[in-house]
Amino acid sequence: MAEDELLVNFDIGDAPFKAKAAFTGGSWKARLTAKKSAQYNRDGKPKRREAPSSGANNAEVGERPAKKQRFDEYEAPQAHSRSLDPYARQGGNDRRGPVSKKPLQIVSSLFSFNPESKTAKDQKPEEESTEPTLPSNAPLDPALETFTSLGLSAQLARHLLEKLEIKAPTAIQKAAITQLVKEDTDAFLQAETGSGKTLAYLLPIVQRLMSLGSEDKIHRDSGLFAIVLAPTRELSKQISVVLEGLLRCANWLVSGTVLGGEKKKSEKARLRKGLNILIATPGRLADHLEHTEVLDVRNVRWLVLDEGDRLMELGFEQDIEKILAKLNSGAGRRTKIAGLPDKRNTILCSATMKTNVQKLGEISLKDAVHIQGERTGGADEQSGEIAKTERSFSAPAQLKQSYAVVPAKLRLVSLTAMLRRAFARKGSVMKTIVFISCADSVDFHFEVFARTAEQKEGDVKVEEDTTPEKPPPGGEKTFAAAPSLSSKENKVRVFRLHGSLPQASRTATLNTFAKCTDPAVLICTDVASRGLDLPNVDLVIEYDPPFNREEHLHRIGRTARAGKDGRAVIFLQPGTEEGYVDILKEGRNEEGSGLNRHDSADILKKGFGSAGIGAGKDWEEKTTEWQLEVERWVLENPPFLEQARRAYQSHIRAYATHIAPERHIFDMQSLHLGHLAKAFALRDKPGSIKVPGLRPSQNSMNASRADRKANARTSAKMKSSGADHELPGAVDSEEAKRIMRAKAKMQSAGASEFNLG
Repeated sequence: MAEDELLVNFDIGDAPFKAKAAFTGGSWKARLTAKKSAQYNRDGKPKRREAPSSGANNAEVGERPAKKQRFDEYEAPQAHSRSLDPYARQGGNDRRGPVSKKPLQIVSSLFSFNPESKTAKDQKPEEESTEPTLPSNAPLDPALETFTSLGLSAQLARHLLEKLEIKAPTAIQKAAITQLVKEDTDAFLQAETGSGKTLAYLLPIVQRLMSLGSEDKIHRDSGLFAIVLAPTRELSKQISVVLEGLLRCANWLVSGTVLGGEKKKSEKARLRKGLNILIATPGRLADHLEHTEVLDVRNVRWLVLDEGDRLMELGFEQDIEKILAKLNSGAGRRTKIAGLPDKRNTILCSATMKTNVQKLGEISLKDAVHIQGERTGGADEQSGEIAKTERSFSAPAQLKQSYAVVPAKLRLVSLTAMLRRAFARKGSVMKTIVFISCADSVDFHFEVFARTAEQKEGDVKVEEDTTPEKPPPGGEKTFAAAPSLSSKENKVRVFRLHGSLPQASRTATLNTFAKCTDPAVLICTDVASRGLDLPNVDLVIEYDPPFNREEHLHRIGRTARAGKDGRAVIFLQPGTEEGYVDILKEGRNEEGSGLNRHDSADILKKGFGSAGIGAGKDWEEKTTEWQLEVERWVLENPPFLEQARRAYQSHIRAYATHIAPERHIFDMQSLHLGHLAKAFALRDKPGSIKVPGLRPSQNSMNASRADRKANARTSAKMKSSGADHELPGAVDSEEAKRIMRAKAKMQSAGASEFNLG
């Protein structure tokens, strides 16, 4: 049959036909938004599609397979009845209840997708000698060496023995006292940490002043005879305490301090009354020399520069030059006193002999004697300057060093497990110091271990803090009970210390930690790494690697002091950071024990497994429960969530400030930011935390000019104050690079002791 027209049959199904809209005009972003809006309903949910007929696959009908609902790996599998974490499905299409308006929080597994260690797991630890290691910084045999044989008076030697319980000198004390009591000369004092350098230069000064006679011949009005400069306020305070202990046998001699963080009015009153020995920080002393007329330095016979390498690293070179110029200008009006040196003697103390120390020696020393702390003793004469060859600086021989290879996601739980294991048995470990790179991170970890708002299974309830000494009224809370680290038999306290705290809080924290009779953990920045002699420190944990090798040796020098035993552990991430092991081997004493390696699995088994707290439960399950508990605590407390984000930001900024020779080991490009966020109990994506170096978000790109000015003012304030690596707010990549460069520059120069981290 002939047809008039051609009929075309299109099968469009049962649904009504809708023409596909064409999106033209406007910007590409507007067109993209319109296309997406057409694919979604107004409520933001995708349009429901009909299921394909039986026998047809998704490819034939042109639609994607439906996504499976994502659940937490640790969720109970019984028909997905419940999750261990209520935040795991926030924002999802959950048919069992109303949809939460909170953003989606993804709970990632602790034990999946972690990088493998480059060092072999079956690597055997270095063999340790079966013979006991001879301490390299212990006092000498009292039967062979006594203080009286070194030239000290019987009165001072008896005071050391009976009141201070010091029976015999160390090697550096023997060499220094013998030289400095008998001769008037400049000296460069060099010895390893914990060997007693403070007494090595204080005892000769006190002996020479005591030899002048009693109160009728010399008293506080006689003038200032000695100045001791130290880089930090904490070290200055400690030197002052040691000196006051010595002067109890000569109460006519008076010592005092001028430090940052105190009122200058009270310091001027102290100087007006008269001092014989002054301990100071360089910046504050230079300020007093310029503006305080009552400070008379004409009769100064000794100038001690303690921790000379740190003085130069912190940029005190100009202040020291001002002090030296002022002392030299008054030399012509110096009063001659029989028994005292005719000229000023300068003593430079440093454990290392880097280029900056040599420069400081050239500025301050003349015809100096090089005094080393070898057990053989003795002073090596030098031809007018410090030896140019750098002497290797090593840790004490009896210090047992090790390193732990821990992936980024497992850092927080591994630190917790190590501390729990350390304090599991009463009396096994008395005190521990944990070094962290920045102040924000110190505050965050302090709150994590001190949290008591919600006690969970595995945490031990600890009584209210009854430590006798409390921070001053109005001071910040710097120590508390630590339920997360305590056991039923062993109650642990946690302390925090960094340079952004008020000086009164810093002093109270150190005093309380030193006097604490309970097991205690001090979480701190490098402000506590130099010179501090804290008793009964059995373990040092470098949770964040140091910014240079010398700082590592000073950190671990807080334990194994004066011949006592000690342990030190450093956390390294798998990959390039494991190259730091070679540097660790360089810093070991040749007579010391082997360098042991720990895996994160071994640490977690000992801390969370049957041998540790939470006996009877699987260690992976127990570790996961503890991590999820901290994450919930952070999410439910907005102030702590913000604190965790600030700590995360500051940690990454600090990571970029490692010195150039070690930057290939601590490579920013190798950091997994998402895994690292897990160590700060964060479930946000790194982009939403606005991590420095990432592409800035739209909100930060559209920030108002006023906000940008406020950030700039905050940045300038933080840079000038010299605080730890902390800066509030989010910044773009260029701003982050600028901050990193400024912080790296501050590591070498420009810092101030008034807010030292």
